[in-house]
Amino acid sequence: MKRSTFCAAAISLIGLLSSGVACAQSSVTLYGIVDAGLAYVNNQGGHSSVAQTSGVMQGSRFGFRGSEDLGGGYKTIFVLENGFNVNSGSLGQGGLLFGRQAYVGLSTPGGTVTVGRQYDFLTYLFPMTNITEGGVYSFHLGDYDRLGSERLNNAVSYQTPVFKGLQAGAMYSFGGAPGSLATNSAYSVGITYSGSAINLAAAYTSINNTSVSPTNGLGVPSLLGSRPGTATVNLDRLNILGIGASYAIQSAILHAVYTRTDFRRAGESKVLSAYEAGATWYVTPTFALLLGANYYKMGDAHWVQPIAVVDKFLSKRTDLYAQVNYLHTSGSGVKAVLVSNAPSSSNTQLGVTFGIRHKF
Repeated sequence: MKRSTFCAAAISLIGLLSSGVACAQSSVTLYGIVDAGLAYVNNQGGHSSVAQTSGVMQGSRFGFRGSEDLGGGYKTIFVLENGFNVNSGSLGQGGLLFGRQAYVGLSTPGGTVTVGRQYDFLTYLFPMTNITEGGVYSFHLGDYDRLGSERLNNAVSYQTPVFKGLQAGAMYSFGGAPGSLATNSAYSVGITYSGSAINLAAAYTSINNTSVSPTNGLGVPSLLGSRPGTATVNLDRLNILGIGASYAIQSAILHAVYTRTDFRRAGESKVLSAYEAGATWYVTPTFALLLGANYYKMGDAHWVQPIAVVDKFLSKRTDLYAQVNYLHTSGSGVKAVLVSNAPSSSNTQLGVTFGIRHKF
């Protein structure tokens, strides 16, 4: 990824540091991704569709990453990252200016502390998923297990230094509700290991007072006693456990992930289990092929999702891709719905995407 280093001008532009800060002490890096293409979906509410898309392989974004050297191994750090729709120019993440990430903190010899809107530690598993090549359509159902890089607001995070490939972290998100520390709060913990060939990760996130969509997120008619067709179900708690591994062998990377998502409401619980496996094969240094499959189970409902991707790199920063995601469901009243689509009128849904991605 190409990076451009700015000093006084960039610092003044984003208004984060005072004009008196010396250029030699601070740096700001501008980075981003622009991703656009076409998507065909065979069945959304009984109709097929072809649409121009933004951020299918990776969400389009730009951001500022900066640091100030304080001496003695201490640094002030910050990230401000925006998401946007390349087709309309509109803001992503519900219209937030820096909806992807916004945090500031201190990096020290004893670890890093950051405060703000941040990814929880289930993102430790992201490099081990089919999502890395399969894009948004290969997210697990509704992305309720948060492997698609979800954030927590009002979060304080600590990560240890990397020691012999090991790193761990813990995060707490303040709910901000008057009179109750627990309401709307969340926490996340994780540990990861990176070796020459093997990568391992495990994480757990728990969120109070969130909501899910049974129909549009999971494709099920109801959840935890909700009426059939209910758009949103408010949960008391959402608990997610994830473990993952990847292994590099010659020109291929094998990967596998398991997640357990526990929806809790009014003393009841429903568990969604997700299993995935895949392999990315670099046929040449500039051509990659991913083949993978996801399997989900919740009660009597089952989902199977095969995934195939081809990725042609035109340079280190630009690639062309084609993705195929197919979802088949079984279970009474269960409809197929790939993430970001409307539910199918049947138990199957096919999504085919073609796109271009440029990193800067």
